[in-house]
Amino acid sequence: MSDSLSSLFVKVTVMHSTSNWSETHRDLVDVLGPAIFSDGRAWAAFGGVSLSDESGPAWSLLAKTTDLDAVARVAGSLGWEVGTQQPGGHETRLRLVSPAGLTVIAYAPA
Repeated sequence: MSDSLSSLFVKVTVMHSTSNWSETHRDLVDVLGPAIFSDGRAWAAFGGVSLSDESGPAWSLLAKTTDLDAVARVAGSLGWEVGTQQPGGHETRLRLVSPAGLTVIAYAPA
């Protein structure tokens, strides 16, 4: 059996990053209904879709894990570009880019 990232992720959602956060938030509410969680200015979660004001690719996958080191090791063995762990206020993030260009932001809660 080959290495797989899927067994290392607890939850995976689609993340949309935009500088037009409030307008996009309104559009998502129109389409999906109220957010499950929103801080009202930079982050909102709508079940399988999250909205962020962060810079980066417009669309990526956001993958929750309990072991960023294992994620980095497996992603590297699969030929993915592995960034450096970036600690934040609520979680530590790790940017991964597949050989085909898919961006995954793996994160572990603080």
